Parts: sequence; C-alpha cells; structure tokens
Amino acid sequence: MVYILSLLASGSPTQTSPPMLCYHINNTCDTQNIRVMSEAMCHFERIVFAGERILFEALPDSYLEIYSSRLEGTRMSRVACRLLRVNDEPGE
Repeated sequence: MVYILSLLASGSPTQTSPPMLCYHINNTCDTQNIRVMSEAMCHFERIVFAGERILFEALPDSYLEIYSSRLEGTRMSRVACRLLRVNDEPGE
C-alpha cells in the first residue's frame, strides 16, 4: 500500500524553498515510526508497517528519522530527505 502525505501545502512563514516529493519503503520485518523533521519543527509522524511504501512532501533541509523497535532496543536512523527525493524530471 502506498500513502501520499501532503502536509506542507499551506507552507511555513519561514519557508524559502518549495517542498519536494520524497519516497520511503519499509523493507524490514518490523513496524517503523517515522518523523519528518527540519531545524525548527516536526512536520509529521507516522507508523509504517513492514513492506509499506510512503510518499511525502518535505522541505530541502528536512530529514527523515526512522525508529525500529526490536528485542534488544529501539534503533534510530536519520536520512536527509534530499536523498529520498522522487525524480520527477524526465531524463534525469
């Protein structure tokens, strides 16, 4: 299942760049809690189940925090959203 989140449509008063479309897939066997963060704020937080895909809008300076819980504890990864950007330009 693919979810598309467009939570930045109204924009931010300090926003200087347009949001970009990004993509994440949970290719683990675990449920993940993801957060799209920027310097000043958390834009949104969602649960992503194993095998689930999600499209979301993020500002260029944002990053995705991915939390996975296991028996040995919670693991957190951080990825720059610019690395998750969907290539919507033909030929790129």
